[in-house]
Amino acid sequence: MCRYFFILCVSFFLVAAHTHAESINELKRKQQQAKQKIELTNRLLRETQKTQKTTVSSLTVLKKQITERENLISALNSEISVLDVNLQSLNTEKTILQQRLSALRAEYAKLVYHAYFFKHEYNKFLFIFSSESFSQAYRRIRYVQQYSQYRRDQTIQIQNVAEELYQKENQLVETKNTKAGVLQGKEVENQRLQAAKDNTQKMLGDLTKKEKDLRDQLKKQQKQVDEFNAKIQQLIAAEIAAAEKKAQAKRQRDEEAAAAAAAKAAQKQKSASRKKGANTNNNNANTNTNTTSVTRKTIKAAPIISPSQLMTKEEGIIAGGFEKNMGRLPWPVRGVITGHFGIQNHPVLEHVQINNKGIYIQTQPNSDACAVYEGEVTQVFAIPGNNNAIIVKHGIYRTVYANLTTTYVRVGAHVNARQRLGRIDVEQENNNKTELYFMLYKNSTLVNPEHWLAK
Repeated sequence: MCRYFFILCVSFFLVAAHTHAESINELKRKQQQAKQKIELTNRLLRETQKTQKTTVSSLTVLKKQITERENLISALNSEISVLDVNLQSLNTEKTILQQRLSALRAEYAKLVYHAYFFKHEYNKFLFIFSSESFSQAYRRIRYVQQYSQYRRDQTIQIQNVAEELYQKENQLVETKNTKAGVLQGKEVENQRLQAAKDNTQKMLGDLTKKEKDLRDQLKKQQKQVDEFNAKIQQLIAAEIAAAEKKAQAKRQRDEEAAAAAAAKAAQKQKSASRKKGANTNNNNANTNTNTTSVTRKTIKAAPIISPSQLMTKEEGIIAGGFEKNMGRLPWPVRGVITGHFGIQNHPVLEHVQINNKGIYIQTQPNSDACAVYEGEVTQVFAIPGNNNAIIVKHGIYRTVYANLTTTYVRVGAHVNARQRLGRIDVEQENNNKTELYFMLYKNSTLVNPEHWLAK
């Protein structure tokens, strides 16, 4: 019974250890992601340090870094918790193995004591030959053999349990060292986090002193953004209207062709009836009725065309693939989101909100914007104050890439996922800020791009 209990306990802890290993691997992955984002924000902040000029952009990047450091510390805390559970499991396993080893050694000591009687071959033979019957002698032979085998098995069990106990002790030492390293790393990150928060407060104080300039700058930027958003809406509405007109024209041609075919069939039927000379008047009446029916069909109002009906077969396939990749689309550029979709509080000005129609992704200078999915370039245009912009159509979806100084594609071109579209503008007067304005439409409706990009 004790043996089965031991096996059950060991199996439970092996499963627990496997689960903990998976948790540790997932936490390590999250830590690595947070470290990569922190390193990216560090590179962006180093651009700011070249001019020693405090801007809203640098403050936003620093706040983003604080968020990532908090995520990293949270992952470290979770890892410490998992390691604590793992240590507890290892200690329990060690205790069970120690008890098992002690029991095996005690049992083996009894075997050695009782085996003293058979320490010489003479005693074994005497034990067998003193049997009262042949059947008893056979049973004693089997007993001696099994007893010897059992002693050998006990010796092997003791060696195996001792080896397993040794491994558990090594795992304990290794886990304790790992925990100590994680705790040390957490302390370092806490210090860096506090330094970043202090720097944020200092930057916020410097920017608050420039409140009037910030309000004027925000007003100017908002005007440019509003003009750009209106232009985008206008272009997309024109594209949809043109597609609807084209579809309506095609449907009208199809209906006219059907009407002509029906009229031709009626005329053929009329001629056949005249040749037969049977019921001519009735056939004429029927023909007139058919013609009138066809005419009515041609003049009735055209049905409303849904957006999905405006797509070609190829566009339908692209749109379906686009939808299936929601939450897994590649980023248009590697960077950090400094302006989220929707209504946001201004990072400095109190009681001021910004309504973003897309997202702003800040990246390093000399970076290119790339297509997030395959599609057709439908617009390449420029707006004063906003540089160049590109619209790529993915069936009923459209992605917009704005603030480009140079474009690499033309209208009508088919682009693939991750294909370079253009170079993102570098604002030298603003600490070399390099920021892409990215938007996503479903038909003519804005949607949040963050829900579609890979996490």
